[in-house]
Amino acid sequence: MPGTLRVKVVEARNLPVMDRSAETTDAFVEIHFGGESYKTDICPKSLSPRWNSEWFVFEAEDHELQDECLQLRIMDYDIYSANDSIGRVYFDVNPLVEAAHRKITDIKDDRPAATWTHSADMIGWLPIYDTLNGHRGELRIEVQLELFADTNKLRESSCGVQVFVAGRVPPGQRLIEVHGLVHDLLTAGDPEYQWLDKIRTPRATNEARQALLRRLSSELTRKIGRKVLEMGANAVLGYRQCVDVEGEASDMLVVRAIGTAVTLIDETQTTVNRAPSPSSPNKAAHHR
Repeated sequence: MPGTLRVKVVEARNLPVMDRSAETTDAFVEIHFGGESYKTDICPKSLSPRWNSEWFVFEAEDHELQDECLQLRIMDYDIYSANDSIGRVYFDVNPLVEAAHRKITDIKDDRPAATWTHSADMIGWLPIYDTLNGHRGELRIEVQLELFADTNKLRESSCGVQVFVAGRVPPGQRLIEVHGLVHDLLTAGDPEYQWLDKIRTPRATNEARQALLRRLSSELTRKIGRKVLEMGANAVLGYRQCVDVEGEASDMLVVRAIGTAVTLIDETQTTVNRAPSPSSPNKAAHHR
């Protein structure tokens, strides 16, 4: 189920002063997703820059959209030295993937599945965060995702699997079957530990660890979702994730997840399916 992710950087507000002599900031934004990167133009001498950029386009498979996080790094341009980092925005694409996937599965016409496409979008202000200085303003972006249907059952996506932290059945859903526990783990080298042997700034190390934990969390959720689908279930209840530092030198991050695979159905659909027809008064009385 390949998808096209489009990102537009509109504006920012309440940015910190980076040029003390002029009390201004020369801001631009780096946009990263997967292995691709783009940059906006520089907006000089403004704490509320407005770029209204072109659409930056990323092509990816749906499992990549589930694993990777859209990263926007707000930078201050400097002519005579290295550009300074103002902060970052991390945007989880998963809600858009799920929204577009639900629209595709709701298609009822006779077109071949391979031609089904649907999109989801978001526009709004997101906080800019720096691991050393905290909140650094807000960034307004537009994100659009177009998802193409793919009937290949061997794909690595877990689209359609609902994940609930709560251990009870959510309102509006009915529990049909409990399939059993699902669990998995992922490991990766800890950038915080590696920093001890390399010349890296604390900010770069913190950002590397933050980005790694986000990716591991998303990838692990997707792997759990794949196991749920293989069991014939469609949801996870009581989902939990935990992060540990392990290894002989405590140089490894281990992310574990566990939950209960279940089959849920929508109560509204059940009500509609069981509603008596006007020609069956006896059944109607029974349901009342």
